[in-house]
Amino acid sequence: MRKFLAAVLLAACPGFALAQDSIFKSYDAYERFVDTVIKERDFKQLITRLGGRDEYTPEQLQSAQQQLLAIYPRDFTGSGVAVRQELMNGFRKEVRVYWNEEVLNYCYYYAFLHDRGDSIVVLKFDLNTNSDVVFGKL
Repeated sequence: MRKFLAAVLLAACPGFALAQDSIFKSYDAYERFVDTVIKERDFKQLITRLGGRDEYTPEQLQSAQQQLLAIYPRDFTGSGVAVRQELMNGFRKEVRVYWNEEVLNYCYYYAFLHDRGDSIVVLKFDLNTNSDVVFGKL
């Protein structure tokens, strides 16, 4: 089931038509959005806003949302950036980890970002239950 979820949630690089979906005015705006929707387990909004709007049918998005809610039955109470790699020319990679204090359950989020000076673009992201998959992207 975890492999299925990873396949469902793999995010494609957004194309030109989807560029607005993956652009944030600042890193703070991007961070607030990601932290809020993941902590509240609004995975459908995460996928849609970060470029999956045209990648999945509404039924696929709803199915992914329900499966992830079953895996993560409670909102996350903790979060942190585990790794941030600064690359050249404004590019960076990061891994964020989310958890719940009551249930030993972790969620791993990866992003490949581009800081264009006036905006942050999410070029690629992945949400996974398996840390090896996410950390393997670094």
